Amino acid sequence: MKKLNPSYFLFPFILFFFFIQEKSLTQSLSINEFMASNAAVIADPDYHAYSDWIELYNAGNTQINLKDYSITDDLSQPQKYIFQSDLIVQPKNYLLIWADSKNIGTHTNFKLSASGQQIGLFKPSGEVIDTITFEAQQTDISFGRFPDAASEWFKFFPSSPGAKNSTSSIFNKLSEPSVSLQSGFYDSPITISISHTEFNVVIYYTRDGTVPTKSSSLVSGTIRIDSTSVLRIRAFKDGFLPSNLLTFSYFINEQTELPAFSIVTDPANFFSDTSGIYVEGINGITARCSNGPRNWNQDWERPIELEFFEKNRSLAFKTSAGVKIYGGCSRIYPMKSLAFYFRSKYGLGKLNYRIFPDIFVNEFENIVLRSGAQDWWRTMCREEIAQSLIEQGMKVDHQAYRPSILFINGQYWGIHNIREKLDDNYLASHFGVNKDSIDLIEISKAGSANYGDIIAYNEMMTFFANYNIAAPSNYEHIKSIVDIDEYIDYQIAQIFSANGDWPGSNMKLWRERSPKGKWRWMIYDLDFTFGGNANGQYFSNTLALATATDGASWPNPPWATLMLRKLLENEEFRNEFIQRFAVHMNTTYEPLHVIGVIDSLSGVIASEIPRHKLRWEKSITIGKDWFVNVQVMRDFAVNRPDTMRKFISSKFGLAGTCSITLGRNNPTWGKIFTHEVEVKNNNSQNLFFKNIPLKV
Repeated sequence: MKKLNPSYFLFPFILFFFFIQEKSLTQSLSINEFMASNAAVIADPDYHAYSDWIELYNAGNTQINLKDYSITDDLSQPQKYIFQSDLIVQPKNYLLIWADSKNIGTHTNFKLSASGQQIGLFKPSGEVIDTITFEAQQTDISFGRFPDAASEWFKFFPSSPGAKNSTSSIFNKLSEPSVSLQSGFYDSPITISISHTEFNVVIYYTRDGTVPTKSSSLVSGTIRIDSTSVLRIRAFKDGFLPSNLLTFSYFINEQTELPAFSIVTDPANFFSDTSGIYVEGINGITARCSNGPRNWNQDWERPIELEFFEKNRSLAFKTSAGVKIYGGCSRIYPMKSLAFYFRSKYGLGKLNYRIFPDIFVNEFENIVLRSGAQDWWRTMCREEIAQSLIEQGMKVDHQAYRPSILFINGQYWGIHNIREKLDDNYLASHFGVNKDSIDLIEISKAGSANYGDIIAYNEMMTFFANYNIAAPSNYEHIKSIVDIDEYIDYQIAQIFSANGDWPGSNMKLWRERSPKGKWRWMIYDLDFTFGGNANGQYFSNTLALATATDGASWPNPPWATLMLRKLLENEEFRNEFIQRFAVHMNTTYEPLHVIGVIDSLSGVIASEIPRHKLRWEKSITIGKDWFVNVQVMRDFAVNRPDTMRKFISSKFGLAGTCSITLGRNNPTWGKIFTHEVEVKNNNSQNLFFKNIPLKV
C-alpha cells in the first residue's frame, strides 16, 4: 500500500479546547467525562435510550452521598436539578448521570447541547464543587479528564462511561478506505475490492448491519456479493482512531417499479428483546391497544444509515439518521410504521432533498414510512387515495404521499408509504410560520398540546359551549378565529369518506399565535374510509355520527361533535356547509374522477403486491384478495354521492336536489367556481340542494 503524504493528515484528535474551569481543590468529587451527543455509544439502563451523559468520579477514600446536591447546564441556575434521594458514589468509583430531561433519579431535567454549554456540580449549600464550560462537541466522542480527576481535558474515542479514562483512546483519525463499487442496483453478482493508502492498516467488515470491530471479518481479498445485502467497513491502525464507518447497500437482480429505502443498523436496535424497537421484548410499556408491555410502545430512537433510491435506481441520498416506531394502535401489527429523524448529532440536521415531487418542500427534519396501519389488512393505499383526493380539490391541510419499498439490512420489508409528519416542521415548511409561535392540538391527547399550549383552544371551546352561535355577532367572532372554509372542507372530507375512527380521535388543529391567526385542521389516518371498516361503508351515515349529541366514548363522544353541532345552528354556516358539500360531490368526489384516482394510485403498487404478500403473510387478508378490496373503494365512489345527498336532505329537511349545467362557450374563457371550488369539467351537470343559496 502507498504511504499517505503527511500533508493530508487530519488535524490531531487531541486538542485542548477553550474552557473555563472552576474546581474546589478540597473536593474529591469531580465532573470527569461527558458526552453531549450520544447516538450509539451507550444506552441508559432505565429507559434504554441513547441520551447525553455526565460521568462523576470520586477520587477520595470515602463514599459521597449526593442527596440534596445539584447539577446544572446553566451556572446561573445552580440548583436546576437537585438529587432528591440517597445516591452514593463509592470511593475510587464512577457514577453516570443521564441528561435526558426525564427529571427523576439519575436522570436530569435538562439535556446537554452539542453546540456548547456549561455543566456545574454544587453542594446543598450552593458551594461550587466543579464546573466546566465547553465548546462544540462531536457525536459519539466524549470530553474528559486525563488522568481521572486531573485538570486537563481531552477528547476520547472510544469513550469510557463508568470506567477509567485511558491514553489508549487518544489518537489521530485514520482516513477512509477505498471501495470499488458504491451502493446501487446490479443485474448480477458483484465482486468488491477494498484498499487503503496507508501502511499497516487492517480493514474489517460486516454483512449483518453491525459496526465492524477488530473481532469482525478481516478483509483479506475481494468480497463477492451474490444476493441483495449490506456491507459495513472500517479501517484500523495502531496509534490511530478508526476510520469513519462506511455503509453500502447492494441490490442484486431486484425487480421493482417503486423507489426503495435501505436501512442499515445493528440488528439489536430493531430486534433485541432488551432494547429493540420492533419487538415485543422485555422492557416495554403498556399502551396503544396492546394488552401488555411492549418494546414497540417505547419512545426509543435508534441510529441508522439510510439510503434512498429513486425509481430510475439512482442513489438520491445517503445519510445517518435516527428511527422510531411511529403510529398508534397499528404498532400491534407485524409490520410497523417508522419515523426518520435527521438530527445534527447524526449529520447535517436536515434532509436536503425534494422527496415529494408534487410539493415545493426541499428540506425535512423528519419523514414517515407508513405501514398502511389499519389498511395493512386490505389495500395498502386506501388512506393515501383519500388524501390525494383532498389534495386535488380541498383546502384541508394534508400529507404528501409516495409509495416505496423498504429493505432492512438487505432483507425485503415490503411496501411502505412515504408521508410527511404533521408537526411544527410541517407548518414551518408549508406556511412559513415561526415554530415557536404556534399552538398545535391533538384532540385524542386530552388536555395537552403537541406544540404551544391549549389556552386559546379552551377559550374557543368554552365560547361554543356557552354562546348561541346562531346569533350573527357570535358567528362573526368565530369567523375571526376559525378558517371557516377550511373547517367545512375538513368536515366534508371526513363525513363523505365515512371515517368511522373519528371525530373523537385522529383530529389535529393548529393556529399561528398572531392577531390574524386562525384555527385550521389537519387530516390524517383515513384507513377506515371508503369501505375500510364496518362503520365506513358507502351507506354509513357519518353525518349523523359527526353531529350526535349522545355518541359513545369512541368514536364520537359529545365533546367531539359540539363545534359542528353549534355551527350548524347558524344559518349562514349551515347554507355554506350544505351547498359546499354539494359542490365537492360534483367535483372532488365525482364518481368517475374518484375511480380515476383509485385506479391510478392502486396501479402504481399493483406489481409489488405479490412480493409484499409473500413477505407479510397476514397482510391483505381481509377480503377475498387485493383486487376485490380495491373494487370495494370503486363501489364506494359510485354509490356514496347519492346516498350522502339523501342523508343531507333528511338531516336538514331539504326538498331534494336540482341539476344545473355549468359551462363556457369557449373553455379557454376563464374558470367557473361554485362556493370557491373550481368546476373543471366544462358543460357538466351539477346537482345542488333546492332552496339553499348558491354562489357561482
